Parts: sequence; structure tokens; C-alpha cells
Amino acid sequence: MENLKKNTPWWFWVIGIIYLLWSFIGCGGYLAEQLMSESAYTESFGVEMAGLRELTPSWATAGYAIGVWGGLIGVILLLLRRKLCLPFFYASFIGAIIGFMPSIFDERFKVVLGGGDYGLMIFIWLVCIFIIWFARKMVSMGLLR
Repeated sequence: MENLKKNTPWWFWVIGIIYLLWSFIGCGGYLAEQLMSESAYTESFGVEMAGLRELTPSWATAGYAIGVWGGLIGVILLLLRRKLCLPFFYASFIGAIIGFMPSIFDERFKVVLGGGDYGLMIFIWLVCIFIIWFARKMVSMGLLR
């Protein structure tokens, strides 16, 4: 155990904990969105967004689920220093891409969503790319087994 603490740099734990918190936010958002009643969703996000909720295909919702839960499993494995985290991070990124496809290709979504929504989408993709790069770097450094 002493060797594990000595060989793992402090910044590994900082990045891991930040990503863990990010994953909790994503999973919490997913659960809130899926478990909210129609009236609560409409009250929180407005009539136009509630309309998009009804238009969202099940495959996009599945992508969203894979994105957030894959990221959470991946970061837990990362913090356990397991390179098995990488397939979960890849799945999470693919899920994020699939989950946002209606926002990119469906005109009904484009009418409702604004620049902030698309900015968040790009930020999420960048976070996915970063954590994949980070995990791969940790594998190459021998920190993940």
C-alpha cells in the first residue's frame, strides 16, 4: 500500500476526484431528467424544452445513459488504478456523441436550443477527449494496471 501512495502523483488524485464529481453531476442530471414528471420538467425547463423531451428518440436517451454511467464506472476504475477504465471512457464518449445527435441533425431541436446548449455539448465532448487522453497517459506511465 505504501508503494501505491508513493508512486501515484498527487495530481492524479486531483484530476480523478474532479472527474468523479463531474460524473456525479452528469448522472444526477440524467436521473433528474428521466424521473421528473411532465409538469415538473415543463416548470423547470419550459414548454419548448418539454416538447423536445417528447421528440427525443430512445436511442439518443440510451446514448445519454451510456455517456454518463460509462463515465462514472470509468472514473471509479481510474481511481482504482485499473486500465479497464479506458473502454468505459470510450463508451462514454460514443454515448455522448449519440446522445447529442438529435441536437445536431434535427431541425426541431435547432430551433429551441441556443448557443449555450451547443457550447455545453462541445465542452462535454472535450472533457471526454481529455479523460481518454489522461487515462492513456496514465497507462503509458505505468500508473494503471
